Amino acid sequence: MMEASQVLINQRDFFGDKDRELLKNDGIELANGTIENLYEENFNIYKAFTTAEKKLYLSYSSSETEGKSLRPSIIINKVKKIFPNLKEESDIINKNYEVTNKMMTYQELLENISILRENKEIDNIWYIIYQYYKNQNEWNDRLQKDLQGMNYTNIPQNINKEIIGKLYGNTLNTSVSKLEKFSQCPFSYYLQYGLRLKEKEELKIQSFDTGSFMHETIDEFFRKVKEENINLAELVNDEDKIQELVNIIIKEKLDMGKKYTFVASSKYNVLVKRLQRIVAKALKYILEGLVYSDFEIEGTEIEFGKNGKYEPILIQLDGGKKVEIVGKIDRIDTTMSDDGKYLRIIDYKSSAKNIDLNEVYAGLQIQLLTYMDAVCKEEDLLPAGVLYFSLLEQMIKADKKISEEQIEEELRRNFKMKGLILADIKVIKMHDKNLETGTSKLIPATITKSGDISESKTNGVNKEEFEILQNYIYKTIKQISKEILSGNINLKPYNKKGKTPCEYCSYKAICGFNPRLCNNNYNYIEKLSKDDIIRKMK
Repeated sequence: MMEASQVLINQRDFFGDKDRELLKNDGIELANGTIENLYEENFNIYKAFTTAEKKLYLSYSSSETEGKSLRPSIIINKVKKIFPNLKEESDIINKNYEVTNKMMTYQELLENISILRENKEIDNIWYIIYQYYKNQNEWNDRLQKDLQGMNYTNIPQNINKEIIGKLYGNTLNTSVSKLEKFSQCPFSYYLQYGLRLKEKEELKIQSFDTGSFMHETIDEFFRKVKEENINLAELVNDEDKIQELVNIIIKEKLDMGKKYTFVASSKYNVLVKRLQRIVAKALKYILEGLVYSDFEIEGTEIEFGKNGKYEPILIQLDGGKKVEIVGKIDRIDTTMSDDGKYLRIIDYKSSAKNIDLNEVYAGLQIQLLTYMDAVCKEEDLLPAGVLYFSLLEQMIKADKKISEEQIEEELRRNFKMKGLILADIKVIKMHDKNLETGTSKLIPATITKSGDISESKTNGVNKEEFEILQNYIYKTIKQISKEILSGNINLKPYNKKGKTPCEYCSYKAICGFNPRLCNNNYNYIEKLSKDDIIRKMK
């Protein structure tokens, strides 16, 4: 038997905190438990805080190296509660350079040298810091190598007219989503749609595109309802009938064979059942959005193209060049009124999406408004709104036990359409004919007790503002197309609060974009108010 009075165990997960306490009372020393580690960590933080003599700087990363957002440490929140008057500053857009430790100051010195090379002014302190590192033997060699590296540039030159002609010709055949891609990053657009570069194909099982599958199922559902002349008002309250129709449609799609042969796997059988449940639940609220409104479905899967319902959107440019835009709309609804026929466009999304006017202004979100403008002009219709309906599976969380009615109400709220509507009382009540006052269960609108539109709780624009938006979209498409046909392949991805397209870009290994490199700059998306955006558009 081992007689040692002290045993050190490094496998922390082997004993629980209670086990450690019992062994400690018997004189056996173990590695620290959860409580000791917590106390020790807090003590180390306390020591770090009390070490500072003049100033204390607290900073945290808003995103990781791959671009995913990060939450601040719990310490940040604690300090904010202790000192409520503290002002937090972000250096995402306006960088504040500070002299801190040697490594961080050296990195900021390199950034200031890059700024200086762009003929911009820097603080005089950085000239002194430069001399400091230059006179330090252990830093001078590194400094000289980094200065040489600054001469390297990854900025591409614009394409000449001859090559542009070979790539695109005099007619740019494109889609709105491709034009949005150009606004995200011109260089990425050039690689994907100009050079048509693709990732190396690998022999592997591709993930199933649930979004497309659900879109097709919903489209087929409305076709079947129309063919069988099923009353929507009766169907909306019959969840069993909705589920039955969905199951039949999905079974028919799977029996088609080639496209959906994934059912051979047990994993995908479970996925199919899950999709049946999600689509049926989503359809219940899609039907509510129709039954409890004055709108009726004009068509689903409406195409802009040579074989579609509408001709391609054609825009003339200077020099005899033109743009031809094709695309597809998930659903078009219309309704008649005293002053004309109103139109709304519905887009089904397998992700959470909303209309952000800041992104519209930057050319990042122009798809639905482009289709709205085109259909309104083609059919002489009035715009009522562009809306997104989320097909995400909704999970209800609650701190206490809630009733079935409460769960149903929470689901209805989560499935409520988002987007942009015409801020007109009459039109809002056409979207939701049960709404008198309060917040709509169908659209992003609220009517006050006095019968007015609540601007803060309604995502809408008035008739004049809608016209400004439509005109701006037309000009934006022309401007983007001109830049593409002029050979602009600028390396400039957008940056909105630290979110960039680089995170999921397949071409980041080619461009080598790095904000620390010379002339590698983001296209920052400002956060403006609706009034400021409309004024700028106008």
